[in-house]
This record gives sequence, structure tokens and C-alpha cells, in this order.
Amino acid sequence: MKLRIAVAALALLMGGVMTSFAKGGATMPAKRKILVVYYSKTGNTEKVAKDVAAKLNADIEKITDLTDRSGVMGYLRGGRDAMKKRPTEIGPLQKNPADYDITVIGTPVWGWNMTPAVRAYITKTKGQLKEVAFFTTAGGTKAEKIVPSMEELSGKKAYAWIGFVGGDLKNAKKYDEKVNDFATALAGQGTYLP
Repeated sequence: MKLRIAVAALALLMGGVMTSFAKGGATMPAKRKILVVYYSKTGNTEKVAKDVAAKLNADIEKITDLTDRSGVMGYLRGGRDAMKKRPTEIGPLQKNPADYDITVIGTPVWGWNMTPAVRAYITKTKGQLKEVAFFTTAGGTKAEKIVPSMEELSGKKAYAWIGFVGGDLKNAKKYDEKVNDFATALAGQGTYLP
């Protein structure tokens, strides 16, 4: 047990990627069909999604929030809806997550929560999700605060997760390391924790 905790702590310190995998250290298939789904308002989450998808040769889909989130009032309504855990109406989906081995879901953090659009996506597709992984982008809220609610809503334990906070997107070296670590874990080549 102490070894598992030490390995998990080391994984967090060495890049912020937490992985949760099959018991006994089993390896996952090297080639998996992966879908990266994301919502992005400012472009930060979109950048991460596109970079992760490119590294994995994964399909990608952007979630469209049909609620007007423009301007100051849109920003405030978005934060309020996130804090109150209200899903929003989203546009039609082009890809069926049931066709993929793993669905990677990315969200900005609004009001210390996942966005209403990502909440709506998970709610709408949770019966079709085989395995999930998550990533977050935020000014300061760490993924450790957001991922448990995403796991609970999806009914799935995350295969892998990572958070990009503060300057991660501005520090090219750190950003590339985190994207590479996450992609490696998703490709089934990372460290597996029982």
C-alpha cells in the first residue's frame, strides 16, 4: 500500500499526470481508438485537445454550447451555471463515443467546476462511454478538484487525467512535457497503478 501511494505521489510530482489502470499492473493495448472531446471558450482547452489528439492520431470533436456566453453577462451566467452544476443545451454531436475505446474529455474550469457544456456532454453520453480520461485548463484550480465530479457524473473512474494551470500553457517546455506524459499514458505506455 505504501508503495502504491509513493508511486502515485511520484507520478504527480513528475508531471502532474495521474493514471488509474487495471489491477496487477496489467498493460493496456498499445493501439486504441481514441476520441478527444472538448469545450473551449478562450482557446486554451482547444489547444490542449488538438495537441493531444495529434500525438495520438485520435479523432476530435468540439462541444458547442448553444447558450450565448458572450460579453460580461455571458461570462457571469456561465460561472453561475457551472457553480450551480447546471448543464446547458449543446449542439448535435458528430461522433458516437461508443465507437471508441476511450473518450478523452477536456474542460476549462469555471466557478471551480466543469463547464455546463461538458456537464451536458457527459450526462448525454455516459451510457456510451467505455473508458474515460480527463483534462482541465484553469487559472489556478487544480484538476484534483474537478476530476472526481467528472468521474462521478460519468460513472467511470478515469483511465488518466491531467490539469493545465496558470503558466503551463505559456511555458513551452512544461506544456510539451505534460502533453507528452498524458499522451503516453493514454497510448498505454505509461506507468500503471493498481
